[in-house]
Amino acid sequence: MTDLVEYFVVVVRDTESLEKLVPALVKVVESSAIRILDLVAVATDSNGVAEFVEVDMVASLDGLTLIEPPLGLLSTHDIDLVSLALAPDSTAIILVAEDRWAEPLSAAARQSGGEVLAGERIPRSRVEAALKGLRRLEGHTPHGTHRNPT
Repeated sequence: MTDLVEYFVVVVRDTESLEKLVPALVKVVESSAIRILDLVAVATDSNGVAEFVEVDMVASLDGLTLIEPPLGLLSTHDIDLVSLALAPDSTAIILVAEDRWAEPLSAAARQSGGEVLAGERIPRSRVEAALKGLRRLEGHTPHGTHRNPT
């Protein structure tokens, strides 16, 4: 197993919308980019009250039968925290995944007495804001003068 294991939450409108996630999720797993270690579905009603959804009971998730059985890494507390963040009338899947692409990096670090120490998922909004800032600065020197494009 690699040193890079993460969780992420994918939110959709309702349990029927989970069907659109299945082909993409299966593709990522089949490509060996990730290995799913745990997967839980949660749905909230119009009052925001959350209910666990058994993955094998959701018809749209039938395509996930190719994925190894979940290991049960997510605790009830983990799922409750995600549930509190969900808007009313929404559904989410919570995944714990091993980043398989990182196995060679992780193994090399261990062989040289090191380790992959930490990582963090950077929200899309922060990346977009940073890129927008770079584009704004493009064509300008640090002193505010324009660069000659030639």
